[in-house]
This record gives sequence, structure tokens and C-alpha cells, in this order.
Amino acid sequence: MNIAKFQNLNFKIVINFLLLLLPVSFIVGNLMINLNITLIILTSLFYWKKEFFKIKLNFIDKLLIILFFFVIVTSSINFNNFLSNDVSLAKENFFKSITFLRYLLFYLSIRHIIEKDFFDFKIFFLSSSFCVIFVSLDLILQLHMGANIFGFPKTPYKLSGPFGDEQIAGSYLQRFSLFSFFLFAFFQKKFDKKFFTPILLSLFLLIFFSIIIAGNRMPIVLFIMSFIILFLLDKELRKFFIISVLSIFIVFLAIYNFYPQVQNFTNHFLKLAFQIIISFDEIFNNPNVNFKFSNTYLKEFNLGYLTWKENIFFGGGINSFGLNCKSMLLQHCTSHPHNYYLEALSELGITGFVLITTIFIALLYLYFDIKNSFNTNFNQIIITPFILLFFVEIFPIKTSGSFFTTGNASYIFLIIAVIVGLSNKIRYDKKN
Repeated sequence: MNIAKFQNLNFKIVINFLLLLLPVSFIVGNLMINLNITLIILTSLFYWKKEFFKIKLNFIDKLLIILFFFVIVTSSINFNNFLSNDVSLAKENFFKSITFLRYLLFYLSIRHIIEKDFFDFKIFFLSSSFCVIFVSLDLILQLHMGANIFGFPKTPYKLSGPFGDEQIAGSYLQRFSLFSFFLFAFFQKKFDKKFFTPILLSLFLLIFFSIIIAGNRMPIVLFIMSFIILFLLDKELRKFFIISVLSIFIVFLAIYNFYPQVQNFTNHFLKLAFQIIISFDEIFNNPNVNFKFSNTYLKEFNLGYLTWKENIFFGGGINSFGLNCKSMLLQHCTSHPHNYYLEALSELGITGFVLITTIFIALLYLYFDIKNSFNTNFNQIIITPFILLFFVEIFPIKTSGSFFTTGNASYIFLIIAVIVGLSNKIRYDKKN
């Protein structure tokens, strides 16, 4: 084995070990996420050196670079505004805008790894599947035993599983469970397809049950939405649609009847949904009336709109929503408006909003542009879960955490990098 092949092998082993740890790091917390993506960036820079920055930029790359530097610009513009309110906060927010650049390097690293054929998707899918099953079983243990494997007790309304004080188990399962259903594509040559059907159905029921008992309402909706879109995209899977719908209905009905906490959060979710529908109907029929919102989420959405009006074109800078909300003497201020698009408007203005939405639209166009260019069915199988997860992640009317937090930013730019990297690789393979 020559030196070049030995270096390639070592790099592939190291980088895929770090990629394997990504689903794990989202369970452990922000410290490990940051450490993991930093190691991926440094390993990539060390291996490719100057070649890393000679990557040929496409339209989406250029938009992302503009977005990242716009974040720094808008934070710089609003630095004095922060300074007059809180010196330490001003320095902290400006520092965050600079360190936000790490996600651009993370994106370029993942893209490079995929295009150079170093990304072992089988390992990543296996790791995601293992973590999803672990979290699911841990939630079930916490529900029935009163505490999980780490001793975290259950609460009356939501279960946290291995996430401790953070009640985000349902969101984690929704984000990583889809890889479990596509993992079997890597073993389809070794086993008969009939062998996978009962396993996949059991896996589906386990994950769906676990997301419900976790108590996170939006992940349930997004999980179901993912499969509905999957059935629409794949003709072969449509025959399982009725079975899936019946399974969802039966499992949910059983859980609803046997678990009071599921009844409580379901009834609360339906109440909030009806409040939103009624509120939108009243706003539509009375556009000139100063409407007071009774729904918590609508109040937060409205705060996002009101803070955007203070800085229409460039926003208030990242993490400015809470400060600007309080300085405007608004009530019920939170750290972010719980919607990516309203957060973009509030903190990056119409300029940042247009940049982000253009990137999102360009990514969806990129997928449908190459959808008929797959030289193998296997390529399509690999990219499909990423595009599905991307679509539900950017769904406009869903509630969400802050776009600029470690967990969300790492997840979003990982998904974007994989979609762009795989698309470029598929096009290159087709030409050659």
C-alpha cells in the first residue's frame, strides 16, 4: 500500500468515526456537538490543506457565503444598540456572529467529504438507528419505571429520556428516525425483501409510540408528514399507505385511552390548533382591528412580526429578538419567536429573510432537478431521507427552536451539505 492510499484510508476511518458520533452528540448535548463539528472541520482542513478552499462554488454555496457574512454585518450594524443596553450582551452577540462561521466550514467539510467519496452513509445510518432505538426504549423505561436508565425521573406532561432537563426527545426521534427505515437498503442484497416488512412495521410502531409518549406535539405531526410525502414520492411504497394509516390510528387510539398524560397533551394540542384557526379567521375578516391573541404561539409569532418592524431591512442582529422585544416594552417576551422565518425577519431583516428562503427554495429545486438523473436506485435511497427531513424542518408554519442555536444550526447545515454534496456527486458520476 502506497503512502497516498494509506493516508486516504486513515482519513476515511477518522472522519467516519466522527460522523458516526454526530447522532450520539445530539443526545449528549451542545458541548459534544461543538467538539464534534470542530474536529470534523480541523480534520478536513489538515487533510486537504489549501485544496479545501479551492472548492468550486455553485449557486447555493455563494448564497450561503453571503448569508454568513451578512450575519456578521448586521450584528456589527446593531453593535451600538446592544452596547447601550448591555455591554456584556453586545460583546457576546458579536462573538456569536463571528463563531457562527464555523457552520459554513462545517458545511464545506461535509460537502467535500461526500464529493470525494469518503462519507460512509451505512455507518451514519447505523449510528442514527442505534441512537433512535436507544432513545425510544429509554423513554418507555422512563414511562413505566418512573425513571430512565440514567435516573432521570418522568414528569407529569412530557418525558425527556436521556436528555435530562431538556424535553426534546420527540424532536430527536423525528429528526433521526427516518434513517432507520432506509438503513435496510444497505442489506437488501443479503436478505429477502419480505424479511424487512415485519421489522420495518415494528420499528415504525416503536418510534411512533415513543414520540407520542415523549409529549412533543409538533414532532408527531412532522413524523407523519414525512411518511405522507414519502408515499407521494415513491410509487412502490403507496401500497403500504393504508396499512400505515391504520397502524397510526390504532396505536394512537390505544395510547390515548391507556395513558392520561397523552390525553392531556393531545387535548391541549387540539385546543391550540382550534385557537389558531379561529384567530386567523377573525384576522382575515377584520383586518383593521387591533387583534389580541389568546394563543401562546400566535403571541410569539406576533412578537416576531412587531420586532421585525423596528429593523425592517437588516434586522436587529442574531439573538436580538429578546432584547428588542423587552426594549419595545412588549409583553410575554421570549428568547426567540419560535419560527425560523419570523426569527430571520426579526434578526436579519427582509434581506436575511430573502437570502434564507432563496437558499431553501434552491435546495428543493436542486433535488427535483436531479431526481430523474439518478444512475442507480441506491443513490436515490440515500438522498431521500435527507430531502424529506429538510422539507419538514423548513415547513413554514411549524413552531421551532432558534435557527442560530448549536443543535438546530448543526442539524440544518448537515442536511444542506449532504443534499448539495450528493447532488454534485450524482451529476459528476453521470457525466463520467
